[in-house]
Amino acid sequence: MGKGWARQEAKKNELAEAIERATLWIRYHEQAAIWSGLGLLGALAVGGMFVYRHYASLEDTWGMYAIAQSLAYSGKGDQAVQMLKKIEEEHPQSPAAGHGALLMGDMLFQQGKYKEALEAYRALSERTMDKALLPAVLADIAASQESAGDYKAAAESGQRFLDAYQDHFLAAQVHASLARCLSAQGDAEKAKAAYERIVFLYPDSYWAQWAKERLKS
Repeated sequence: MGKGWARQEAKKNELAEAIERATLWIRYHEQAAIWSGLGLLGALAVGGMFVYRHYASLEDTWGMYAIAQSLAYSGKGDQAVQMLKKIEEEHPQSPAAGHGALLMGDMLFQQGKYKEALEAYRALSERTMDKALLPAVLADIAASQESAGDYKAAAESGQRFLDAYQDHFLAAQVHASLARCLSAQGDAEKAKAAYERIVFLYPDSYWAQWAKERLKS
């Protein structure tokens, strides 16, 4: 759900950027358009073709990503990796490449290779410019650290996420991770405060019920 939403946001952002670049091309060639008479129409045609080709390329990369995702979910990890590597090699700057790197990390995480997954997520966080992707990457970093038993680092990553994305749909999940990590570190007071905050922020959710059960124990 979360990754699908982020993917759609990335597609919207890329299309908007493509249209903006085409508009700037026309603006910067305005004098030539006026001089030739037909230049403005030509510029519009070029700009339109630029948008079309750019968006068609984006659709191709997302199609490749969807295939890789389907292969991964059906247990064909090696084939999925090959497809994701192809996206990275042929379209390294595309949003799909970033989501492909995230999927690679997810595959490692599901295999219990938490340190390898963490390395993949960290590498992605350092290079991606996709604003829709960053929250998911940071949440996955915290999850990998928690699963690897590094509760202090996981709590710090979780807090960084919450400081930056407190209204994100993954926030409840990260709050829960933070509470567990505080509890695992033996900080009962801060852990209790974290559980109570979950109940307060998400009163009618699964997470609120989960936190209430933790507070009873």
